Amino acid sequence: MATLEIPYSECDSIAMIYKKVTTGVKPQASNIVSDPELKAFIEKCIGQPRERPLAADLIKDPFLSEVDYDEKELPISKI
Repeated sequence: MATLEIPYSECDSIAMIYKKVTTGVKPQASNIVSDPELKAFIEKCIGQPRERPLAADLIKDPFLSEVDYDEKELPISKI
């Protein structure tokens, strides 16, 4: 959404996307993101599965600290 491009649009098959994702290759569209804070947040979200934070942790990320939200409306369960 940050680039207005579909991630992995450079791939012409699901198999190519799968191979890139499972080997940790980021989508080419990520090169367009120039804001370092946004890029760091995106990389946290698309990192290797064992290294990715939980959604409950991401909502507390400094990148989202300026977003005004009501905790009662969040669909994330407290852990």
